[in-house]
Amino acid sequence: MITALAAAAVLAAHPLGNFSINHYDGLTIHHDRIEHLAIVDLAEIPTLQQPPTGPADTHARRACAELRDAVRAQAGGRLLTWRVTDASFAYRPGAAGLRTSRLTCHLTAPLRVDRPLALTFANGYRGDTVGWREITAKGHGVRLRDSDVPAKSVSGELRDYPADLLSSPLDVRQARLTAEPGDSGSGAPADVPGVDAVTRYAGLLADRLNTLIGADRLTVPLGLLALLLSLALGAVHAAMPGHGKTVMAAYLAGRQRRLLDAVTVAATVTATHTAGVLALGMLVTAASAIAGEVVLSWLGVASGLLIAVIGAGLLRSAFRSRTRHRHGHGHGHGQGHGHGRGSGGVVALAVAGGLVPSPSALVVLLGAMALGRTAFGVLTVVCYGLGMAVTLLITALALRRLSDLTLGGRMQRLRPYSAAMTATLVLLVGTGVTLRAVAALV
Repeated sequence: MITALAAAAVLAAHPLGNFSINHYDGLTIHHDRIEHLAIVDLAEIPTLQQPPTGPADTHARRACAELRDAVRAQAGGRLLTWRVTDASFAYRPGAAGLRTSRLTCHLTAPLRVDRPLALTFANGYRGDTVGWREITAKGHGVRLRDSDVPAKSVSGELRDYPADLLSSPLDVRQARLTAEPGDSGSGAPADVPGVDAVTRYAGLLADRLNTLIGADRLTVPLGLLALLLSLALGAVHAAMPGHGKTVMAAYLAGRQRRLLDAVTVAATVTATHTAGVLALGMLVTAASAIAGEVVLSWLGVASGLLIAVIGAGLLRSAFRSRTRHRHGHGHGHGQGHGHGRGSGGVVALAVAGGLVPSPSALVVLLGAMALGRTAFGVLTVVCYGLGMAVTLLITALALRRLSDLTLGGRMQRLRPYSAAMTATLVLLVGTGVTLRAVAALV
């Protein structure tokens, strides 16, 4: 049964992120017209936020009319006039019992290819959203040359996304080519980016968890398996770059051997992440105008700024402690490492690390809520946060052990500077997280 669930998970889950809105534009150039197949694939959360306001066919015609008005194409310097010939809208099974949706629009514009003709194309429909964007172009009775887009879709027209495109989807928003009389020719080869193995297998774990959450009958064994998978996903999430969590472990490793700090980190990260997922879940279900990816980006900015401020404070404390030591005013080894006297820095850094909720945990919660399993969804999110905390604690212990092994002999000379080095690392990581989040907003 587990094997069947795993197989079904790959089909049900949306591989490009549960906030994504993905676009495909397929151009077919004939000698007397150009046909445009436009597909918009909405992942689980946009589908949940933006349901049709009327019958599916009415919604499809309205949406395709908006898409038509957003398309800009020229042939030989002349603006093409598009007409919608067909429109459809349908739901598909998604992750954790939620649904995805698919808008399909067929457009056509008159065109006469009796000589070499330069064509440009751009689709600005919902251009402010994140997701996959792909354009293809092929000739039917005409030859294409100098095309900067391929003739064949690498995603099967948004039906079969390549596994290696989970973290870096295509982002092609315009095309240029020349059409001329003659036999059909092939377009440019597709430029397919890759993805690391950790991201790929994390996606597979998320798929299996989503399938368990969306199962028709949630038995005790399946429920326990779902909680274990959530714990594992949280642990993997904390180990991945870009979240500033590893620097938390480095900070914790640099403090004195206090069990209270470890417990504080675990509890704070779990509580902050769980609260963030619950709050964002209520926001995206209550207000369709709220873009979840924008909220996540702003939370990323807040998290990065908080980490940077903490790093700056630690660096200032380290320099002050070093200055007092040089002037004979040190206060002993217990206060000479620049990490603060209380657990306030630990709490603040743990809050920063758990401030940005994971989209996969959010989808699990929304799916459980849709199936009437809200309490189980909350418990799953708590396990996700616990997994993050476990990774941080294990990393902190490993860093402390590595420090004990390497800071010997000549390396022992670096020990007085360990506080300043850790503070600098915290400051740099906080700055990097902030800049990355700001770039996603621009």
